[in-house]
Amino acid sequence: MERYFRISLSFFMITFVAAVVTFSGCSSDDNPADPNPPVDTTGNNDTNTTTIDDKVRTVVFVHGFMEASDVYTQMTQLFAANGYDEAQLQVFDLENYFTGTTANVQAMAAQLASKIDAVLQTISDDRVDIVAHGIGVNAVQEYLVNNGGTDKLAHIVFAGGSYDLTLAVQGDITPAPCAYMTIRSNGLDDLQNGDASYGEIAGAEHVVGTGLDNIQLVTDPAMFEEVFEFFTGTEAQATSIPNSIPGETYTIKGRVIDFIDNTPISGIYVTPITIRTLSNGEIQRQTGTQTLETDADGYFTYTVTFGPEQHTEFLLRSVTGSHFDMHVYCRPWRADAHTVRLRMAPRSASGSQLLREFSSSLRTGDHSNFFVHSLNQAMQFNDDALSITRYNPAFEQIGEVSLLTAGNAPAAGVSSVAGNTFIVAVLDYDGNQADGTGPIATSGLNMFGLNSFDAYLAGKPANHQTQVTFNGQTIGMQNFASNGGLGANNGGFSMAIFGY
Repeated sequence: MERYFRISLSFFMITFVAAVVTFSGCSSDDNPADPNPPVDTTGNNDTNTTTIDDKVRTVVFVHGFMEASDVYTQMTQLFAANGYDEAQLQVFDLENYFTGTTANVQAMAAQLASKIDAVLQTISDDRVDIVAHGIGVNAVQEYLVNNGGTDKLAHIVFAGGSYDLTLAVQGDITPAPCAYMTIRSNGLDDLQNGDASYGEIAGAEHVVGTGLDNIQLVTDPAMFEEVFEFFTGTEAQATSIPNSIPGETYTIKGRVIDFIDNTPISGIYVTPITIRTLSNGEIQRQTGTQTLETDADGYFTYTVTFGPEQHTEFLLRSVTGSHFDMHVYCRPWRADAHTVRLRMAPRSASGSQLLREFSSSLRTGDHSNFFVHSLNQAMQFNDDALSITRYNPAFEQIGEVSLLTAGNAPAAGVSSVAGNTFIVAVLDYDGNQADGTGPIATSGLNMFGLNSFDAYLAGKPANHQTQVTFNGQTIGMQNFASNGGLGANNGGFSMAIFGY
């Protein structure tokens, strides 16, 4: 019996050691000194181009111009549905990275370097995977070439970006040992101006998203599947997020930031308000039962359980009066999210030149100012439909207007200063209490990513409502007077967010 036990134990130890060696081998060629051996020792087809293995690593997400990390909400939710935990999905907001009205790529790369160093201090791996979108692509290029990024990155995804061909290591725009993938549209990305080859670089795998706009390159589930397999070497099992389930509880981790600059705002009171939609479309605002306060970095956490026909309004209020009150309306979440970003507008011009021009362009009065933010796709003329339907306090319809024009949301493949519109500001800019058109002729409301439409929404008397409909989805909102003072019950700006 004792001899049998010794034999069994020896067999177990041999098996265990062999398993450890096999498991450890999955990263044995993550070594810059490994000269791409002609025999692939780990079975990940990396013999010709890279020494990086496919496995689950921490992922860092880098957003593009005028964006924040909420552009990655759907992608991170899909990663989570396939086994990644929150700590492995590192989103962050590039803050005040402009020089004049231009993105400062060196400043972006420096922020990225700090983020990656902080992440690497908390994990056992010596490399992270990365997804970059838009101008974030150039920030990653800068990081690779001038910040030692080739020693800290494994798989790199460049989505919807152009390339600075001068950022190379000994002439190589995809320097070893990292593995590279590009994601581009088949010409429908506004930034491509119809050029289907835009976005390809030598030394990378290339993925084409048919019929996708620039934002969809990082939000479309099919693109997620490509990224997941590129990172891990396996196919994703969960490829969609189900609709929200009444009675299900979701944990929402959010951050309050400035428009454009993404500067975090501390000490903001955040009051979640349940919005109930009646059968005729009228909304009823319930009394907020709790008030949260953002921490020193602008963060807050909220747990929500939805009932049928409900969505959420976040009332944001600065106790110092530094920012206008904001009423942010969100469709029901479909999964937990740690990427929620709620934007506020400063009362006085501050921050970057872009933010100062934006703030100076806003008009206050008895009318309502509101914004529409599309997280999962750009707004494109002829391809998308965005409209508002207005109601008086008796909930009688008093007018409807379509908000997308060739000027503020150009058609796919058309070059425009307004390219890639994903936020539309709606306000009575000229003060004539009548509808105009878009874009409003001021640089502060007519820039890349953020555009505008001149329309009148009454903010007084109270209880005017507006239904915002984007591609068949509707969010009901209450109108608020934009000249409302600090803490006024009927004051502030509003935003409808589509995409959570």
